[in-house]
Amino acid sequence: MSSEIPTETPTALYFGYATEVPDLASVEVKTVHPGTLVGELAVFTVIGESHYVGIPGLDFHELCSCKPLPSEQTHETPLSVGVEREFYFESEQLDARTVVTGAPLDSFPGPDESTVAYRFGPDAWTTIHASDIGYETYHTYPEYELALYTETRLTPTTSGTSEFANKTTQQMTPRR
Repeated sequence: MSSEIPTETPTALYFGYATEVPDLASVEVKTVHPGTLVGELAVFTVIGESHYVGIPGLDFHELCSCKPLPSEQTHETPLSVGVEREFYFESEQLDARTVVTGAPLDSFPGPDESTVAYRFGPDAWTTIHASDIGYETYHTYPEYELALYTETRLTPTTSGTSEFANKTTQQMTPRR
């Protein structure tokens, strides 16, 4: 008899969006990287189940996990090549649009250009790449031969920032 605790193989990735900071005490933090997004302080965190991106000054919090999430808005994405999803988060201060694409594992560009990266095992990575107007993530699943790619574009909605948003909306291009 093995003394190892069996772990379930994930079948989906859940994206939860909220205006309040999620309970991060219940997740295993792997690495944290401060930065900026749309001119505001941001935090990029790789957790044991996936990632967290927060912009406290704009009340934007995205928690991504292989486990279901208790968030204001949660979107489920199956872990499979060929999957395509698009979802939105809107608040008084920020609009976010996320596009998720399931691609073959060999489409993962590697961690070198990432803002933050964490290697869970051979060919198993979570990476986040930030730009002025949003961020891209890769979650690789060698057991599915999958690189799950996301692109999130952020548009501030408060007065005085719409000019910034309009100028930069077209600047973000995928690193694929």
